[in-house]
Amino acid sequence: MKKLSSLDIRVLRIFEATATSGSLSVASKKLGITQSAVSQAISQIESILQTHIFDRSQRPFKLTPAGIALSRRAKQIVEDMDKLVIHVKEAALTSRPAIRMGMIDSFAATVGPAIVKHATTTASHLLLWSGLANSHASALLNRQLDIIVTSDDLSDVDNIIRRPIFSEPFILVVSKSRASEFQGKDLTYLIEHMPFIRFSIRSHFGAMIERYLRRSGYSPRPYLEIDTADVVMAMVAADLGWTIMTPLCLLQGRSHLHQITPLPLPGVGTRRTIYQLSRENEYEDMAELFLQASKNTLETEIFRELRSLLPWLKGQIFLK
Repeated sequence: MKKLSSLDIRVLRIFEATATSGSLSVASKKLGITQSAVSQAISQIESILQTHIFDRSQRPFKLTPAGIALSRRAKQIVEDMDKLVIHVKEAALTSRPAIRMGMIDSFAATVGPAIVKHATTTASHLLLWSGLANSHASALLNRQLDIIVTSDDLSDVDNIIRRPIFSEPFILVVSKSRASEFQGKDLTYLIEHMPFIRFSIRSHFGAMIERYLRRSGYSPRPYLEIDTADVVMAMVAADLGWTIMTPLCLLQGRSHLHQITPLPLPGVGTRRTIYQLSRENEYEDMAELFLQASKNTLETEIFRELRSLLPWLKGQIFLK
């Protein structure tokens, strides 16, 4: 009995591949193993059963009567095992929670792919919303989303777990054709010589920039007001105006990088912190896993690219 127990699914799979093809070499290629491993498995089966299962005097190999009898049952056993594996995997998948996440556009476009890849190993499926932070905050509070990545920490809301991810400064972005003119100039000069392209004040991001301008005593005239970073970048690249954004937004609109020039924000600047928010006592382990995946992607990929593009950033962008 102990010897018969060695007749496992692996050797049966090798036997069935060889029986189907009549060739050790074809079976080895199909299974991705060496021809020697195939030969050893066949010899193992014949030793256990104490009979020949292939007539090796013919090419391709022909099954002996014993081999034919084994093949009839082996094929069914291999198929049943494959079905069993699929069934178990499906059961494990359905036991994982479905996660609903919201991410601001700049984060979704840059760090998001790594989070989605990570989520596929821990959740049965992932619903991902991108867009404005305000809508994500409302969806989290209304239980339409479970985890959000946002610049709004909802400081006035109870029972929220706030996990800071990273901090980045706001920067100035102008068209490449005007870079030499605006280099080292203050915002008053920019406002007087070229229109300001705004991020929509409907967004938390746009509202942050407007508060900064107002506190600093600047009032650019109304011109263009846009929701997304890639469209803002397209307008700046077309020499239609200048804007204020962050390095992460710059990467979101990376297709326009060759037509624009990022510059430090003159004077006393401002910055934003990106948070991961979730409700207390819900999905805490998964939220922690996503947080670590976010930080790892930022440190190993995003920050490295930004420091290459903007050497003057130095220590101004960092994990929290």
